[in-house]
Amino acid sequence: MRSFSLVWVQRMAMASFVAAAWPSRAESLPPATETGECSLEGAVPATVAAVDEDFELLLDDGRRAALAGLDFPPPEMAELRAAIRNRLSSWLAGRDIFLGAFASTLDRWGRAPARIYASPAEGGALAPLTSVAAALLSAGDARFRPDPAVAACAKAYLAAEAPARDSGVGVWSRPELRPIDVSAPGAVDDLKRRKGMIVVVGAIRSVGESRRAFYLNFGDKWRDSFTVVILRRNLAIFGQIEPRLLVGRRVRVRGLIETGARIEIATPAEIEFVDSVSSR
Repeated sequence: MRSFSLVWVQRMAMASFVAAAWPSRAESLPPATETGECSLEGAVPATVAAVDEDFELLLDDGRRAALAGLDFPPPEMAELRAAIRNRLSSWLAGRDIFLGAFASTLDRWGRAPARIYASPAEGGALAPLTSVAAALLSAGDARFRPDPAVAACAKAYLAAEAPARDSGVGVWSRPELRPIDVSAPGAVDDLKRRKGMIVVVGAIRSVGESRRAFYLNFGDKWRDSFTVVILRRNLAIFGQIEPRLLVGRRVRVRGLIETGARIEIATPAEIEFVDSVSSR
């Protein structure tokens, strides 16, 4: 990491800083770790020219970097999106960062899915680098999205998200974005009208199976309940999870809602066991 420190000091000595009022939850984040899959290891210096309306970072060398693993408010929440983008832009535009790519190739939109590290907005050039994604999650400016590419950072991102989610802060204060308790009256009908990524909390009431998949049902009548689908070909990815033994477990599930009221999950980051913790 000595090379990181030297490059960082040299680059930041020439950077101009734009102070941004960032929630105290983000300011208290620990420094980014230096080694491991979700760390500064392998990250390279870059300079942010601008932050566009889709929260992509436009770099001064022409590249575009996507903050992988984050779900921002949808376009119909224009005012909220604009406020979050303005804070992010005030923090990063014109500043030097470190960028670690999650993949060796660009995505289909020509972006580099990445983890981004920067010094805090008001921390000065020598302040420890922190994860931009963790800061946004901690401030309640985004929800964790369990993209397969960010599996290495899933645990850290979920931990950063938890205080804002459990306190109903930021995006979590909006009814359309907060977790849905499937035991609440009308919850399943509500789910059938949803689009995009959702977060659902509830107890697994039964488990069905076919040659193709396991079905975790959250109601007494599976046809009228919320269901989580795990394809058999993906089961090994979930490690020691045995679907048939999950009856009675209370979980938090997130993913893209499908036709009806069901989610197909393919990574462990999409399901959390919350039997003994707050489920908000």
